[in-house]
Parts: sequence; structure tokens; C-alpha cells
Amino acid sequence: MKKYAKIITALLLLTLCVSALCACFYNNDENDNSDNSSSGNARQMQLVILNGDNAKEYTVNIDEAQSAQSDKKGLMAILAYLKEQGELTYTAEDSGYGAFLTQINELKNENGNYIYIYTDVEEDFDVSVYASQITYKGKQYTNSISNASQMLIKDNCTIVITTIKF
Repeated sequence: MKKYAKIITALLLLTLCVSALCACFYNNDENDNSDNSSSGNARQMQLVILNGDNAKEYTVNIDEAQSAQSDKKGLMAILAYLKEQGELTYTAEDSGYGAFLTQINELKNENGNYIYIYTDVEEDFDVSVYASQITYKGKQYTNSISNASQMLIKDNCTIVITTIKF
């Protein structure tokens, strides 16, 4: 019986070592700029600027935008890319903790209205008691706890930018 216990223990240790070695080579970083899709399709995301009932939708090639704006991170790389393409306008300020938007297209922080960013990327969800959600085209989005330069941009994600009145 002791002989079988030693063999099973040795097999378990071998399995553990092989698993640890494989984990070192496996890269599952969702912010990696490489295209890990087996179909070879470009990673894309949707950006929606929602002004009341009017919406302007953009489909953005993530890798292309991040490559063209390598000095910017998160949503700011996407916005800078679209601005460079002449697709939208925006202004942002650096709060010391990252960028926050003060204006995007016709949306502005003024008269008690503030630009609010909603996302479907769970890692950026505001989970505090102050969290808010909106529904756009039948899908629910949660406001982002991250500032625009720290937001995660993932394949097939959608970011909705609108205003909220306080």
C-alpha cells in the first residue's frame, strides 16, 4: 500500500511541476496588443457618444488605435486615434490620477451636467453605492470607476459616453 501511495504522490508532484511550467509559457493577458483570435480577425470595440436620444457610434480597430497612439493608454488612445482621423473632438484634463474628459463632441461638463463613461468591461465597473447603469440598445452598461486613461479596452467591448446631471 505504501508503494502505491509513493507512486501516486510522485505522479501528483510531477503533474504539479508540469502545470506550473506550462503556466509560465501561457499568456492570457487581456490587455496584450497581440491578436490571439484563431480566426485572424482584428480586435474591435464599439464607442458610443450618446447625447440625449442622438447616438454616434464608432467601430474601432483596437490594435491600430493603440499602435498609432502608443503614448496614450486606455480609452484615451482610442479617443486620440479617432480625433486624429477627424472623427470626433474632445478635451481632457490630467487630474494627477489620470485623464478625465471635459468635453467630447457636443457633450460638455457645464450647467450641472458632467460627462459620464459607461462600460461593459466588468473590471472597470463601479461597485460602490454610487454606481449607476444605463441601457443602450437593450444592453446594460455600468459607469466606470476608472478614469479614461486607465480603462481597459478589450475585444468586443462597448463604451458609452454621455452626461449625467448632478
